[in-house]
Amino acid sequence: MKDLPKVRDYHSPVWSEPIIMEMGRKGERGMLVPETEKEIASRVGEASSLITEKIRRKESPGLPEVGQPQVLRHFLHLSQMCLGMETNIDAEGTATMKYSPKVNEALVRSPEMAEIHPCQDEGTVQGILEIIYSLDLFMREISGMDRFTFQPPGGSMATFTNANILRAFHADNGEGAQRDEVITTIFSHPCNAATSATAGFKVITLMPAKDGYPDFDALKAAVSLRTAGLMITNPEDTGIYNPRIKEFTDVVHEAGGLCFYDQANGNGILGITRAKEAGFDACHFPPP
Repeated sequence: MKDLPKVRDYHSPVWSEPIIMEMGRKGERGMLVPETEKEIASRVGEASSLITEKIRRKESPGLPEVGQPQVLRHFLHLSQMCLGMETNIDAEGTATMKYSPKVNEALVRSPEMAEIHPCQDEGTVQGILEIIYSLDLFMREISGMDRFTFQPPGGSMATFTNANILRAFHADNGEGAQRDEVITTIFSHPCNAATSATAGFKVITLMPAKDGYPDFDALKAAVSLRTAGLMITNPEDTGIYNPRIKEFTDVVHEAGGLCFYDQANGNGILGITRAKEAGFDACHFPPP
């Protein structure tokens, strides 16, 4: 025991600051919501008119008015005190950093939602079916895709679903044994590579070029008749959006592969671009 090296006692950082509800100043904002386009406003009308009187707030919620840097700094300090390590807080709203409002949590815990049975008579679940149907239409508009499934319960399960669809597609075309490689990038969510490997594919990972974007020349060198598809996150967790993404999907399509879009960071591009216009065959949005 005497020969063992002395280890310094561990202690985590301690920050003396108020809770987030006590922070901020009147008028501070983390982001500015863009004004509704005139064409959309003329078709939909005032957003407040879509909220029934029964569930409309009588007064504004008592939320702190705090700028984004202050929010990031505060939750970084909390993570250091709780975990004793520096945690990268992602301002984009990636899969692990989304916040579900309390009203959503109350809904999913309610018996009407939590105790629905798969064999229940359809006449007793019309409200839930309407929610699912409407969400399907919303997701189609957001992504440009033709249809959505809500079976995968999380982001990694969704990428695994895409990997299996990829395998089934090529097997159906008689190329299942030949197309055994999936291309991804070093900054894409690790689940893209992991689930592809789990589905039986060899994974090729692209590194950044000098400009910081995934290496386009490396992609062109990697594609071949063995390429099953591309599985990529964009924007990546670094916050960088690849402006050449359509060129990436075009190269993979020319080689006979499919392209799957991990939109864990899709919050940052909503209303600006869609998976369809970027040339993707399928995509997924991780649940909050």
